[in-house]
Amino acid sequence: MRLDKMMLGMIAGISLFVGFVVITAGVGGVFPSIHRLTAPLVCRGEVQVKSVKYSYRPGEITWTHHVYCDSESGRKEITLLAVNMTGLVASAVVFIILVFRMRKSLVLPENSRISTPDLTPGRKTASSGQGKTVSALERLTELKKMRDENLITDAEYEKKKTEIMDKL
Repeated sequence: MRLDKMMLGMIAGISLFVGFVVITAGVGGVFPSIHRLTAPLVCRGEVQVKSVKYSYRPGEITWTHHVYCDSESGRKEITLLAVNMTGLVASAVVFIILVFRMRKSLVLPENSRISTPDLTPGRKTASSGQGKTVSALERLTELKKMRDENLITDAEYEKKKTEIMDKL
């Protein structure tokens, strides 16, 4: 079983984007208490989330959210660590979900690098045993079947199809 590394990389990038941007920034900005879930991973003490409301100009309101760790050594702000940990955990969860959902498209067939067999005109079929020649239509049908089963690439398919058509 071989994994499609390109697809896995795309899933990792999507997972990081969704984890950090959508969940951590979007959801964490509206519901800052989400960081309480992952803050114990960076804090051995009690975790507190404080939201402060500011008004710089009349009619304009700004909120800031801070995450604190109260431990034996004192109070320490861990907002950046807690936010990053939330992003990493959320990204990992999204990655696992996407890999599970897309597991069939991540696995390449064992024979995906097989070269195109010789489909030249007049080729004898191995299965007939009688030395029967294969028509161009049969060769093209076999070639298309191989492409549909991902045994050959589209480029190999087009090259071999052109060769068969030129011999007609």
